[in-house]
Amino acid sequence: MAKKKKESKSDVAGGLVFVGSLMLGIALGIFKGNTAVGTLAGLGIGFILFGLIKALMDK
Repeated sequence: MAKKKKESKSDVAGGLVFVGSLMLGIALGIFKGNTAVGTLAGLGIGFILFGLIKALMDK
């Protein structure tokens, strides 16, 4: 049987930040009347923050 790798704290925290930034981007996009732009902005910010959290917490 294959062993399941335990998720690190940086993966969990980064995932939460990623999803949170995506939701905020969508909400701001709806508020401003352009959901596509808000979604893409949320994705971009989420990926950047996820990378930063992963890099800083895995030291």
